[in-house]
Amino acid sequence: MKQLPTTFFPQRLNRRNALVLTVGATALSLAGCGGGADGAGGSLAGVSSGGTGSFSTGAITGFGSIIVAGVRFDDSKASSIRDIDSGTDLRGQLKLGMVVRIKGQPKSMDGFRADADSIEVRSELLGPVESINAAAATLVVLGQTVKISPTTTLEDGLAGLAAVSIGNILELHGFNDPASNSLSATRVEKKRIADVKAFKLQGAIRNLNTQARTFSIGALSIGYATADLTGLALRDALVVRVQLSPAASGQSGGARTATSIRASELESRDVAEAKIEGTVTAITSLTQFSVGGVPVNASEMQAPANLALGVRVEVEGRLVNGVLIARKIELEDEFDLYKFELRGTISGLNTTAKTFVLRGVTVDYNRPVEFKDGLALDLSNLAGRAIKVKGTLAVGGTRVQATEISIDN
Repeated sequence: MKQLPTTFFPQRLNRRNALVLTVGATALSLAGCGGGADGAGGSLAGVSSGGTGSFSTGAITGFGSIIVAGVRFDDSKASSIRDIDSGTDLRGQLKLGMVVRIKGQPKSMDGFRADADSIEVRSELLGPVESINAAAATLVVLGQTVKISPTTTLEDGLAGLAAVSIGNILELHGFNDPASNSLSATRVEKKRIADVKAFKLQGAIRNLNTQARTFSIGALSIGYATADLTGLALRDALVVRVQLSPAASGQSGGARTATSIRASELESRDVAEAKIEGTVTAITSLTQFSVGGVPVNASEMQAPANLALGVRVEVEGRLVNGVLIARKIELEDEFDLYKFELRGTISGLNTTAKTFVLRGVTVDYNRPVEFKDGLALDLSNLAGRAIKVKGTLAVGGTRVQATEISIDN
């Protein structure tokens, strides 16, 4: 079977300058985007100041508390940490690069700390690898193009994507672009088919045939005659989450049988502090667009001229009637996507290899590291002490390369 070469990963990315747009803290009277998933049109009149809670969605970039979209969430009191599709309890099983939705309550005036009330883990794609393009750094899984980059975290033990072969079952976290039916992967995990009850994907419906009860997402043809729709009215361009039977029997032409179809979830409550990381999935205008299906109103801001479908952004503001009223938009700097932060106590210290484990993540300190708070290169005296590590994703995607180590006060 075909395998990816060890040169699959480029060693460096060109850094883009982030574009940050802000508006003052004045009361906003806005007209802008509304509607459902990936609806960037509509109107919003007489908006309120929003609710009192906190909401963030994005990839996990740190532990100690969970860091998502730059917000540090204390998860110790979260009532629920579960997989959004299966309902499986994932407490203690969160990993770097997993995409999550977190509801909580702000703890700081700047909005960078919050208590998590609930955490939902949502991988975007689970299924067999159908093709590999090493030169383009892409895979095809269930008819969807998966883009792999040096910022994609790989599960520990995967030994790089050179170990991935056609037919392997992969679970992929990342940011979906329904316009191109592609996924920018933030985490890759290999699964055993015996442990998989259903394949899954998210994307926009195309070529809906209500007579034959079929549609397509990307290059995948899907039959839904026996699927659980729970009253959902299917239509072209609707973004849905689909669970598929793993069985190939009775299927032809690469088609799959849907067992469950749900509309992509949106946050409906008003929220005072919201931060959303994702790709631009729809544009009505430069002030009315959607990120990950969430309508964004940026009518009080200078619109970035290079905002486009598929561009990865982080938007900060408040949610009102399902619309994110933006006060800050950042086109994500690819260099910053490398950055991770871990807090905890050291285990598995190997002073010869210069590695240790922190919050279940292997950390390398075999390259120049800035040691703070009087720390020395020898970490053997830190047993039981809480430390903080800042670093980047190491080549290969399974470890964090430390750039700074300090005492966690």
